[in-house]
Amino acid sequence: MEAVFLGASKGIGYFTVLNLLQNNQNWKATLLLRKPDVFNNNHLIKPFIENGRLRIVQGDATNEDDLEKLFEGRKVDLVMSSIGAAPQFGLSGIKIDQPDLCTRGSIALLHVLGNLPQDVPPRVIVCSSMGIGEAHKDMPLAMRLLYSWLLDKPHQDKKSLEYLFHRSATDLPEMTSPHDIPPESLLSKQAIESTKANFLPEVIIVRPAFMPTEEAFDAVPGPKDKVGVEEGLSCYTIKRSDVGRFIVEDCLPGEGKDDKWVNKCPVVGYI
Repeated sequence: MEAVFLGASKGIGYFTVLNLLQNNQNWKATLLLRKPDVFNNNHLIKPFIENGRLRIVQGDATNEDDLEKLFEGRKVDLVMSSIGAAPQFGLSGIKIDQPDLCTRGSIALLHVLGNLPQDVPPRVIVCSSMGIGEAHKDMPLAMRLLYSWLLDKPHQDKKSLEYLFHRSATDLPEMTSPHDIPPESLLSKQAIESTKANFLPEVIIVRPAFMPTEEAFDAVPGPKDKVGVEEGLSCYTIKRSDVGRFIVEDCLPGEGKDDKWVNKCPVVGYI
């Protein structure tokens, strides 16, 4: 089976790719990376590149021509996007180098997916965040206050991502609450209408809890019985490696797999 990953040079995407290849021999993966040499000294990833199970394509996740290269000559079963702009922390909150990266990346990806020649579109997994839109009320009070102060701008970008994939999914509910509608200054009506509606049969929007800084290449997931997964889960934190493990163990397509989280928005956090 074939998977395509966007934003997997580090973080959740990286841990998902590593877990997928280490524990599922029937999967191959293609990564789109702006800097293909990022794994040159990574002893965990290099063997999969050398044995042909991992293909690296240089490109930008907001460039449709680059995205099209990922699908040429192959049937793709899974697409996962965990792209996100690099944050810089300050007293006034987080400053984002590309505050509309998720919006632009989602539009580009949906344009490409909408034109794929394969009969059945791949399952799509996108990484968002807990506390987006109406889901803000589900968080503990301390996290609601923290997110309102620290993460308002990056969450606007995630709101666009969620809105676009809800609209493009066949079985996710339409987002009508004012809290779920992204500002037109970020996502214009023209941009929305440029994407195909109601064509993706299997979409999972993963909403991780707050993720403290951790080393991308050596983090170890925590005990599985401490990880909760639920729509509307009230929680505080999670490690990126735990989210990657959840995606591989509970969100992959395939015969005999449990599709519990397909067309849902699970929150992943420590309980």
